[in-house]
Amino acid sequence: MGFTVTIVLFLSMIMSIPVGISLGLSAFVGLLYISPEILIMMPQKFLYGLDSFPLLAIPLFVLAGQLMSRGGLAKRIIAMALIFVGQIRGGLALVVISSAMLMSGISGSPSANTAAIGSVAIPAMKKLRYPPEFATAVLAAAGGVSTLVPPAIDLIIIGVIANISIGGLFAAGILPAIVNGAAIMLIAYYYSSKMKLPLADKKSLKEKIYILKEGILPILMILIILGGIYGGIFTPTEAASVAVVYGFVVSFFIYKELNVNDIPKVLLNTASLSGVVLLVLATASMFSFTLTFERIPHAIAQIIITYADNWIMFLILVHIIFLLLGMVMDALPAIIVLMPIFLPVAVSLGIDPIHFGILIAANVGIGMITPPVGICLFVACGISDVQIGKVVHPLLPFLILLFISLVIITIFPKVTLLLPQIFGFI
Repeated sequence: MGFTVTIVLFLSMIMSIPVGISLGLSAFVGLLYISPEILIMMPQKFLYGLDSFPLLAIPLFVLAGQLMSRGGLAKRIIAMALIFVGQIRGGLALVVISSAMLMSGISGSPSANTAAIGSVAIPAMKKLRYPPEFATAVLAAAGGVSTLVPPAIDLIIIGVIANISIGGLFAAGILPAIVNGAAIMLIAYYYSSKMKLPLADKKSLKEKIYILKEGILPILMILIILGGIYGGIFTPTEAASVAVVYGFVVSFFIYKELNVNDIPKVLLNTASLSGVVLLVLATASMFSFTLTFERIPHAIAQIIITYADNWIMFLILVHIIFLLLGMVMDALPAIIVLMPIFLPVAVSLGIDPIHFGILIAANVGIGMITPPVGICLFVACGISDVQIGKVVHPLLPFLILLFISLVIITIFPKVTLLLPQIFGFI
């Protein structure tokens, strides 16, 4: 039965059927084999995949990001960052990277961040004569790094699926995200200097003060969300609710760039983005049940232990599998299906669950900017109207650097576990 289910999933994806539907079809075949009462069992397993309080954080963080993007947050963050790096060669590229990371601290969605920042930054970069391919590569790379910036949705999903502390994952992602962000900023600066890209326009002292004053509220929102989580004031899900209320008040009553007519579109975009994620979660839950019923995860785990009898070989194998899957499919179903298989093996080999979750999230970040199906790469190319093939060459240095970073945090767990230990999650 497991072979048949896998074949159905594989054929469905070859026919370009959406991932959520493909998982649902293959799960239907498996459940039909398991029990004749499929009309009862299928809805039960579908709802079971969504029956988790922390999952409420996903649509709430997406909504917060939509509110703040529509309400002018993205352009204020970019304007504020330009004050500090605008007179550095390639300063706008540095702004794109830092802004994408800051936006991820609000919405948690790398693809949404890429769209929000890119819609403002790409036209500005073209105006300053940045090569479109380089500008697109910078935007995509920034989206890939933001998978580690709390409250990244992938970290929430990993926490729910693997029963790992979401707060611990948030804390663990901070240092690797900062290091990755600084590293790709150095690459952006090097190539910008090499191409002698122009500087941003100078601002007067009065303009700088005004921009800084306007940018206080977005930064304050990030501090409230993360400070509340790490300070034990509220859970990640409650933080998402606070972000929605804060985002609406700031966008509607203070900035006044969000109006009543925008709200239906904001809600529709939120429902669309959240619906895709939650549909995959629900159908992947059904798919995972069919595999578990046939003890397929147990068999796979035994094979892994046979060929990877130490933690180094195991993590190499895991990274290869996720990198290959990331090149041809969205990482979400891979996380949902494979995390319950790999995590028990990782723990048995002495790997901390939080460290393992961060390694998967970092790997997923690389997949988000890797052709042919990297979601952040697709979004960036769509905004800049540049073909993916033309972006591959300028994107390579960023990919290589992120891969080196993945190797470093794999070998040195302390990089990821330091902050969770300080905040008491370990």
